Amino acid sequence: MSRRMMGIINGLALVLLMPVVAASQDPQTSQPTQASQPAERSRTQGLKETERFIKSGAAITQKLATANTQTQSTLDAYNALVTQPSKDMKGDYKRLMKAKDAMDGKVADARAKLGEMQKMGDAYFSGRAESIKGIQDKDLQSRAQLRLQDNQKAFAGVLDGLQQAGAAVDPIRQQLDDQITYLGSDLSPSGTASLRPNAEKLNQQGHEAFSKIDEAVKRADLYFQSLKPTES
Repeated sequence: MSRRMMGIINGLALVLLMPVVAASQDPQTSQPTQASQPAERSRTQGLKETERFIKSGAAITQKLATANTQTQSTLDAYNALVTQPSKDMKGDYKRLMKAKDAMDGKVADARAKLGEMQKMGDAYFSGRAESIKGIQDKDLQSRAQLRLQDNQKAFAGVLDGLQQAGAAVDPIRQQLDDQITYLGSDLSPSGTASLRPNAEKLNQQGHEAFSKIDEAVKRADLYFQSLKPTES
C-alpha cells in the first residue's frame, strides 16, 4: 500500500475517533450546557402556587369543620342515652357507638391533614421567597420580603390555632370511650343515671371545644380568603 494511501486512511481514522474522544472526557471538566441551567420561574408560577396553597388550606380546614360536626352529633347521641329517659337503651347505645367510631375516623383524618399543612406552607413560602429574589428594585424587594414575613407569621398563628382546636377534642373522646365501656356492662336506667354528673362536665367540655374549633376554622378561612385575588 502506498504511503499516500496510508496517510489518507490514518487521517480518516483520526476524524472518526474525535467524537468518541470528546464524549469520553471527564464530565466534571466540561462546561455546562445551556440546558443544564436551572429553569427560570415563570411570571405566572407564583399565581399557580398561591392557588394551590389556598385550595389545599381550605380543604384541610373543612376536614376539621367536618370532624367538629361529627363530634357534636356524637355528643347528641350520648345525651339521648344518658341525660334523658331512653325508650330504647340498646338502640341508643348502638347509635352512640356508631357515632363515636365515625367521630374517631373524621378526627384522625383531620389530624393527618393538619400534619401536612406545615409542609404545604413551607413549599408555598419557599416559592414566594424565590420569586422575590427576581425583583431588582431594592425598595420593592424589601417591601415584598416584609409582606412575606407577615404572611408567614399569620399562617403560623392559623396553624397553631387549628392544632390546639383539634387537641381540645381529645378529652371528649377519652371520656366517651370510658363511659361507653362503663355502660357496656351496666346499661340500665340506674346505670345511666349514675353518669349524670359526668354528663354535665362532658357537655361543658364539648361546648368549649366546639367554640374553639369554630373560631379556629373561621380564622383559617379568613386567612386563606385574604390571599385570593378578586375576580369579576
